[in-house]
Amino acid sequence: MPTQAELPKKILSALTPVSGLRFLISAQPKPICYNAPVGHKLRLLSDASSDFSMNGELSEKGFQLIAVHYKTAKLLVSPTESVYSDGENNVKLIWGQSVVNRLELDSVSIFLRDNELDITMGSVRVVFLLHKKDGQVLLWPSIRQRPRNTKAQGILEKTDLQYEELPGSKVKIMDQEVMAQLSSAFDYGLPAAPTVECWLVPFQSALQGELSDFTVSQL
Repeated sequence: MPTQAELPKKILSALTPVSGLRFLISAQPKPICYNAPVGHKLRLLSDASSDFSMNGELSEKGFQLIAVHYKTAKLLVSPTESVYSDGENNVKLIWGQSVVNRLELDSVSIFLRDNELDITMGSVRVVFLLHKKDGQVLLWPSIRQRPRNTKAQGILEKTDLQYEELPGSKVKIMDQEVMAQLSSAFDYGLPAAPTVECWLVPFQSALQGELSDFTVSQL
């Protein structure tokens, strides 16, 4: 059976909705959104040139665990605590503590305040947001400064997607025509998590790849 990559200029049918969380990709005139299947370990952002990588395990309640690797350092972030280790330092930061927690090392900065964990490792800055709604806690990474290398990979590497709106609830992405549904999504990358209108398309069309291209065996 041919894959989407083998059908570049044909109309692609939208996939059956899957259980998962909805991701947003910045685009004009409306963002593109897609459902990411839960229960997988995903490559969120990887840049070999700067020895940085970030992988996460996704559930219906958001990310249960995110591992950030930078050179010899490792940071594990969960909805309850974060643990940083680099062979010399071993620091635990707990969400909800009344005091401000900060760690400053060579090319590494970690700052925990309220419901945000702000980290900078090398040239990459990520803010982890802890969303609390209806008794549920949802952990979400928001990339604020990206690697300088344009060859970075991962589902969060996809930004500013270019597409064209077509008649009949279709959009064209990278010379592929795909059925799109006008929908909405929470923008978990912002503290207030506002609802935005978006074009819902299949995972494969939004990321130009299969799920297997973005999964990892371990965090």
